[in-house]
Amino acid sequence: MTLNISPEKMAEYRATYRKRQTLARKKLDERFELAWEIAQRGAERLRSEFQVEKVVVFGSLTNRELFHIRSDIDLAVWGLPDKDYLRALGILLDLSPEFSVDLVPFMDAPESLRKVIESEGVVL
Repeated sequence: MTLNISPEKMAEYRATYRKRQTLARKKLDERFELAWEIAQRGAERLRSEFQVEKVVVFGSLTNRELFHIRSDIDLAVWGLPDKDYLRALGILLDLSPEFSVDLVPFMDAPESLRKVIESEGVVL
């Protein structure tokens, strides 16, 4: 079975598709920017409330090409006492309902993850 679609109708479909793709890219770009803002606010809160030594963002947020609609915010932290971990994570999760946040105490991370954080991470 073949569909008989006129060239005019096909051009209309293509234009609609391009419009949708452009809108989707724009929304993803906005989400990427929002994720960075939240990561930076999170780092500020960790420094001010827990006096952590360093905060590094890693994962898909460090590479726009890898960032997707379901990307979360991955933060590695140095100097966060174990007793404060859950409270710190709660503060980060409360920053935005849009994102899940993973908080990784650097010294507790597996060696392979530490290497990724050190080589690809961005200090906030």
